[in-house]
Amino acid sequence: MIDTAANTVPATVTVGNLPVGVAVSPDGSKVFVANEDSQPRSVSVIDTATNTVTATIPVGSGPEAFGIFIQPALKFAGTPGKANCYRQSVSALTRQYGGFNSEAAALGFSDVAALQRAILAFCGE
Repeated sequence: MIDTAANTVPATVTVGNLPVGVAVSPDGSKVFVANEDSQPRSVSVIDTATNTVTATIPVGSGPEAFGIFIQPALKFAGTPGKANCYRQSVSALTRQYGGFNSEAAALGFSDVAALQRAILAFCGE
């Protein structure tokens, strides 16, 4: 963990093998680390308040790096307009929040349909 105000390393958190990508939630409460060489390949979720890994999410082959899944301007996993953007975004969010209804509520959408429309708009579908 890095204290950005003091430019110090106040804690070290053990994640999977060969961590190669890091993303931070917009509110700073979670850090996501892509573990390229873990079996199975995974993303570790770190709670920044406790500096502990709260979840390890199995993912597809070779996670190397990724951006922020959700930003205030509503950007989602994947590359806008790519054919697999929608599937990547929905899959990542569902694993993170435990289902469509809970992810929609956690991200401030009125219902699942509103979340789906936002993801489709981002992905250009």
